Formats: sequence, structure tokens, C-alpha cells
Amino acid sequence: MSTNPARQQLIRKKRLEQKRKKTKRFLFITLGIVLLISLAAVLPNLLHSKINYKDSAGFTLGNPDAPIKVVNFSSFYCGYCAAFSMNDEPEFIKKYVDTGEVYYRYVNLAFSSDEGTQNAAKVAYCVAEQNLFFELKPKLYSAAGNQGSFSITNLTRLAESVGVEREELEACLTNNGALNEKLAEDLLFAQSVGVTGTPSFLVNDQLVYSNQLVPLVESLLGR
Repeated sequence: MSTNPARQQLIRKKRLEQKRKKTKRFLFITLGIVLLISLAAVLPNLLHSKINYKDSAGFTLGNPDAPIKVVNFSSFYCGYCAAFSMNDEPEFIKKYVDTGEVYYRYVNLAFSSDEGTQNAAKVAYCVAEQNLFFELKPKLYSAAGNQGSFSITNLTRLAESVGVEREELEACLTNNGALNEKLAEDLLFAQSVGVTGTPSFLVNDQLVYSNQLVPLVESLLGR
């Protein structure tokens, strides 16, 4: 009794399809294993990676003898300042400050008399005394705008999260007169160099905006 050729062809097609499915399944499983092994190697570094603020002192980073001095005039309630701090500053520090080409300074401007703005600025001065300002700064920008985010209680909690000694911070904050003087000095400095908005950057003796910062630094480095 002969087998129907059409039926034989159908059986062959089914077997081929099953074979393809097995091959695909094997490839997906293999790819998944390779991916997991790769992630296992890379993920710990990603999770624990953070900027290493070399030569941090107060509001400054880097080598004081660097050929280029950059002063960043910013405010914690400034959206553009937050964007620069979160998106552009880490790469700028890595490329120019850590390599010894730029000495970087942050000037904290509290234009508003709002209590939260003043609190954040004063806590920043106190944290800078413990050389942890650059660790705290991203947290301040992330918290800005949230209800009660710049209360002294919340600011203290944020400061402690980056390793600030609570007792030292509280002692510093009691010296309100000295902190107000620092605020006034920074505002006068900003006005004296022509700052009218934030963020602004004083590159050696030239005042520029964030989009002009890197091109000017590159030009001064002769690139």
C-alpha cells in the first residue's frame, strides 16, 4: 500500500517546523545565558559607580594651579542649573577637572528671600566645610520643588545621607550671621562680574552661558 505523497510532504514540513522551533528556543536560551553572564559582570560596577570628586575642598574641585579657572554661578531653584548639574557637569569634571586642566568652583546664589532657598544655601555652606558639597549637590537639585524639601529637617537628612556629621552641621547652622555674610559676599561677587542669570560661568575672565562653556574651554586649551 503506497503512502500518499502529499501526506509525506506534510509530515516532512511539520518535522522541519519542529526542528526550527527547537533551534530558535536553543538560540534564545543561549543568548539569555550570555546576557545574564555579561550583566553579572557589569551590573555591580553600574550600581556602585559614582563620580569620584578628586581634590574636593569646600566649593572647589581640582588643581588650583590649573591653567583654566571656571566658576559656576548657580541657584538650587534654577531648572537650567539642575539640568547642567545632572546632565553636563559629571562629564565636564571627568574631562577637564580630573585631568588637571580646569580648576572648578561653584558659587551658590540665593536670589530669593524664600525660607527654603535660604535654608538650602546655608546648609550648602555648612556641608562645604566638611568637603561633601559636591556629593550633596545632586540631591539638592533632585529635591528642589518638592513640598517641604528645603526644610531644615529634610536638608539635614539629605546631608547625613552623604556622610555629613549631624552635630557639626547643626553647630554651623546656629551661626546665622556668618552664613548671611557668605550669602551676601557671593551675590556681590556675581554682580561684580556681570552675572544676570543662572547658570553663568566665569572662564578665566570671560562670562559665558552653559552652551558656550565647553567650546570656550576647548579654545583656551588650543583644541
